[in-house]
Parts: sequence; C-alpha cells; structure tokens
Amino acid sequence: MVTEIGRQVRALRQRSGLTQEELAERSALSVRSLRDLEGGRVTKPRSRSIRQIADALELPADEERQLLALLSDTSAEPAPSAPSERISQLPADIANFTGRFTALRDLDLLVSDEPGSRTVVISAIGGAGKTALAVHWAHGVTARFPDGQLYVDLHGFAPAQTPLEPAEALGRFLTALGVSRAEQPITLDERATLFRSLVADRQLLLILDNAATAAQVRPLLPGSPTCATLITSRDHLTGLIARDGATAVQLDALAESEAGELLRRIIGDARVDTDRPAAADIIELCGRLPLALRVVAANLAFDKHRSLRDVADELASTDRLDQLSLPDDPAASILPAFELSYRPLPDDLKVLFRRLGQLPGSSFGLNVVASLMATPVTSVDRQLRQLVTLNLVQAQAQQRFVLHDLVKLFAQRFPAPDKTAGRRALDYYLQSADRAGHSLRPARVRTPIDPVPDGVVPESFGTADAALRWCADELPNVADAIDLATKIGEYRHAVQLATAMIDYFQIHRDWAVWLSTHERALEAVVRLGDKEREGILLRDTALAYRDLQQYDKARELLAAAITIARDNAHRLPLARALSTLGVLEMDLGDNATAIDHFQECAEIAAQDQDGYAAAIADLNLGFAHLRADRVEEAGAYFESALAAAQRLGLAEIEGASTGGLAETLRLTGRHEEALDRFRESLALGEKSDNPRQQVDALSAIAITLGELERTDEARTAYLSAVEIAQRRGDPQLEELQMALDELDAGETTE
Repeated sequence: MVTEIGRQVRALRQRSGLTQEELAERSALSVRSLRDLEGGRVTKPRSRSIRQIADALELPADEERQLLALLSDTSAEPAPSAPSERISQLPADIANFTGRFTALRDLDLLVSDEPGSRTVVISAIGGAGKTALAVHWAHGVTARFPDGQLYVDLHGFAPAQTPLEPAEALGRFLTALGVSRAEQPITLDERATLFRSLVADRQLLLILDNAATAAQVRPLLPGSPTCATLITSRDHLTGLIARDGATAVQLDALAESEAGELLRRIIGDARVDTDRPAAADIIELCGRLPLALRVVAANLAFDKHRSLRDVADELASTDRLDQLSLPDDPAASILPAFELSYRPLPDDLKVLFRRLGQLPGSSFGLNVVASLMATPVTSVDRQLRQLVTLNLVQAQAQQRFVLHDLVKLFAQRFPAPDKTAGRRALDYYLQSADRAGHSLRPARVRTPIDPVPDGVVPESFGTADAALRWCADELPNVADAIDLATKIGEYRHAVQLATAMIDYFQIHRDWAVWLSTHERALEAVVRLGDKEREGILLRDTALAYRDLQQYDKARELLAAAITIARDNAHRLPLARALSTLGVLEMDLGDNATAIDHFQECAEIAAQDQDGYAAAIADLNLGFAHLRADRVEEAGAYFESALAAAQRLGLAEIEGASTGGLAETLRLTGRHEEALDRFRESLALGEKSDNPRQQVDALSAIAITLGELERTDEARTAYLSAVEIAQRRGDPQLEELQMALDELDAGETTE
C-alpha cells in the first residue's frame, strides 16, 4: 500500500522532472531505497533520508517541513499484526557491557528501518567481543523486531568440532518457528526455501554467531527486507559483502579509556585507583581485548585480597603478551587470561575443567558431567556453578551448560592421562540412548550392549515421551559422540551408539542425521571387525534409504547384510534384514517375493520365541497378502499382529495393524466400518507422535471418503496428509498431491 509520504516524494520528483535514478544520484541514496519508499514498501523512512531528498530537489523550507511532518503522521498506516508467538533466543545481555560506541552507532545506521542491506558482518580476532556487541545491541532494539530474535552458534572456529552444517542450523531455526524435526525437509535447499517462506512477512532479528565461511552463512540469510541479520566471525567473510550486499563492522581492541572503564565496572573504582599503573599494565598485557579483561577481572573479583600489581607482574613474567599480540593465532590470543582464571581453582575444579574439554558437543547436562567425573550429580552441579561464576562455563536453561569455543580449546591443552573419563562420557550417551530405545519399543529384542561401567550416570525415562525428548534434545551431541568415538578409536562406542538410536530414527525420521551417523558407524564397525553389528548397521542404514525411495542403494545394503547374517548364522539380524527387503519388494510390486521373505522372518521369530519379530512378520504378511488381493488371509494376519501388539504394548504395530484391518473392510465394501478403524489408526498415530502413521491413516480416510462420494471430507483429509508430509519432507508427498489433484479433477468433470 503506497503511503502518503511515498506519494508526496513521487509527486515532487516528477514535478522536478527527475527519474528515480537521477534523484538517487543527487541525494546519495540507492535507487532501491527510492523505489521502496515510493512503492510503499517503506512506511517509516529515516528523517535524514527525507532531508537528503529535499536537498536534492531543492525544496523550499516550508515544503521540506511539510514532508518531514508526514513522518510523525501514522494515523493512516495499518497497525502491524501481532505475531502468534514471539521468539526470544537471545543469550542474556551483559549488564556491565562497556564502550563500543562507534560500533553501536554503526549498527544503528546499518540496520535501519530503511530498506537496503540489513545484513551486517561483525568481524575481529577471538576475544574482541563480537558476540557481546551483537547481543547487547540486539537487546536494545527488540521493539524494532516485534516477531522476535533467532540465535545460533555456528561453531566456525570450535576446537575439536566441525562447523555447524547450514542444514542443521536451519533445522534449529525451523524448530523454533514451529516445524518439528520430523516435519522438516531433508535437503539444504528445501530447508532454506521453507525458512525464507516462514520469515518472509515477519520482523525478525537473526544472530549467526561464530561463522566460518560465507558458504556456511548464505543459506541462513532470510532474504526478506523485514528481517535483519548480524553475523559474527573471525573471518571478514568478504564473499557476503561482495555477492550478498552485506556491510562490515570491524572490531579492533577497546580504546584505553573503554578498557579501563570495563575493569572498574567489574572490580570497582577503589581497587583500580589504588594502583592505576598496575591497572594500565593489565589492560595492555590483555591486549585490551574484552574477553581477556573480563576473565582477569573475574579472578580479581573472586580474590579480593590479591593486588593488581601481583596480577600484572604474573602476566608480564610469561610469554602471554606475545600470545595476546598474535593476530594470526586467535586461540593463543587469550590463553593468558584463561590461565589466570584456571590457576587459582581448587584441585577438584581443575580436574573438572580439564575434563570438560573431552565432552562431545558444546552444550551438556549434569548427568554426562557426573559420568565424566564419576561423582554424584549434586557434586558436579555445585562445581559447575562455581565455574559459571568465573565465566569459564556459561549456564543455560533447564540445568544445561555451555563451554565457549576458545575456553574448550584451552581445556583441551592439558594432557588427559585418565582416558577412562572421556570413555565414560561416551558410555553416558550409549547407555542413555539404549534406555531410550527400550522405552520407545520395550518388547523389541535387541543385541546387548556393554554393561553400565562404574561411575556412569545414564538418564532414566519414565515414559516414551521423555525418551523421545531426550533423543531430540541430545541428537547433535549423539552425532558428535559417534564422530568423536570414531576419530579416537573407540569403535565399539561409535557402533553401539548408532544402533541404539535406530528406535528414535524410525519414529522421528531425521534422515540427514540418521544417514550421517550410520555411515560414520559403518566405517568404525569395519575397523572393529564385528560382523554381527556390521550386518545390523547395513540393515538400519538401508531403512533410511528405503524411506527416501532410493531403492537401489537400499537393496545393495540389504544384500550385504543378508550375506553377512547367513554366513555367520546371525538369526535376529537376518530376520530384520529379510523383513526390510520384503517391504522394499512390496514397494516395487513384487508381492510374491515379499511374502517369501516375511514367511522366513515368521519362522525365525517362532523358533526364537521373539514376540516383537513375530508381530512385525504378521503385520508385513498382512500387507503383502492385501496387495496380492488375498483379503481374507490378510485380515487374519492383521488380527494376529494386532493381538500381539496390544499384548506387548507395541503402539506402532497396533496402529499399523488397525489400519490394515480397516483396509480389508474397505476392500469388502464395508466403508463406514473402515472409516471407524482408519480413525482409530489415526488416533494411535497421534498418541504415539508418529507422523508416518498419521499420513498413512489420513490418506486411507481420504480414499474411503472419495469412494463414498463425500468429496469435501476427502479433500480435507488429503490436505491434512499433505500438510504433514510437506513439513517432514516425506517422499509420499508427490503421490498425495497427485491423489488430491485427481480428486479435484474428478469433481470438475462431473
């Protein structure tokens, strides 16, 4: 909608006989800015921009005043709609943030209400306060972004950790925007497209912290003039400036006066005034870097009897000054400050701090630290809080903690003579994932893992929902744990942890992480020489490829899994590989071969008295007979599977077998009864939070309603199925959309 001020600017420009390009050149504004103003895409331009336009048009003083007066007249402007839910992911602001006046002013000007570049790269060496600046400025402008703020640490320069993949960063943003992991597309391009669509009309501020490269950042840019993005990096990211129109804010060291004010705010005026020369020495020895100064000041605040001269002399007596002055060595630039923070620690905190460097990932909870230390949770909680007060560890919500990238690098500099500590952390993830699997599918027979070692404190799950939440929350750390275990030669942990996560992956199909973790584990299992688990991993990986309809790859993996199982008489892995191959054959229309595979599975299950495997075999035999038009036999298999599922508490199989029975009713003309059963299956899928089952049930409901010529209801069911499939990147989406189109086309023809 064109605004009054936009109309006036256009009228005055046309009166002067100028084109937009000519006025842009005269006013030192961009052509895009003028077009957006005249077109109504900017409703509140800056007064400075209006003055530049007035000067370029050589307006009389009274006309300039009238034009400026329109800036305060907002009565004709539509009120912005309130966001449904405000997103607030900003880390806490620093209460004693000091200085950076020039940088803050630059951000105000660069990220203005006027269109143009709203992407800013804040770059500097490590410890210069890039994140602190971005977060502090963001807290001061929350009113300008009523839909909230998104924040992600991209781990661009994280020690012993690869940079965060853009797809994973987008996954976290999509989760914050209400798209569950299971509903998210798998490919980077699809996630980026969905993200841009969701934020297109929102006024959001994004902080992309600690970026490595322009390529890592580019897919995360919102592409909407209503959003603004701050990027922090040790790299200049000139590609973003050259290609994407970003603007740069380069941070240098603090001014001497700013550094002095920061020290005063933390330790107080009295201590600084007692020995100003020592304070000046500390400032210079820390390179006037905010992070280094804060760590030194925190130690001084913690030990009120220590003199500033003692601290300055200790800094000067080592090679710390040289390390702080090395711009090409960001890790070394603040190591002296970290050492000052580390040295006064009691022995127990020193041990804890060193061992935190062995954890996978950057965010962690109490139980994994208790496992790392082989001490009670209450003890590590108290110790972590002490490290938090010294700014060596950052506290998060829900009793979680974070090690900053550089602090973790410092912790890893110390030798780790006790290799069992890091192994216990891996054991925590392995044992917790195994327990989660038992909670999700209690009746499934699984290959045993190693027993819980002494000192390890795995999670306990009272419900399947609690297990699902833990798996979802810890998924990035689990992936890092598998990667770390493979790198350091703990192959058993990598392999067993990947296989323990299969129950979660089959419910919440995060295919990207599923494939990356299992392919890494396959590397480890070959080195380990464990043929049984190699076969299991091959089959579990094939499951993901089958879901993604990459049938050739799935068949290749299954053939290898079956060969290993037959050659080594591994009965349970053989049954599961045959079962998956049978489902694949069904997908491709070879029902006879599928039935042969399922019957062999049923025989193995019966011989081994494996109720879970028997129920799966009956369920699959039901669907195979159904597709072979042997409806009566299919119904018998479904009844058997349903009875076993209800007896053993197998929610997935109960929902699927209920849907199978509904299909037999539909095929025999009992449509109303079929609808009741399909709705039961849908309810079971919703109760167990199983999106795939929900899509299957809704699709079947739509087909049944269509056959009853209840077209509107059928369309509603299809639309619900399509919505779920779109959110999770389900390969069924194309088929569902075609069915919906055919339904609409049939109605039009009639």
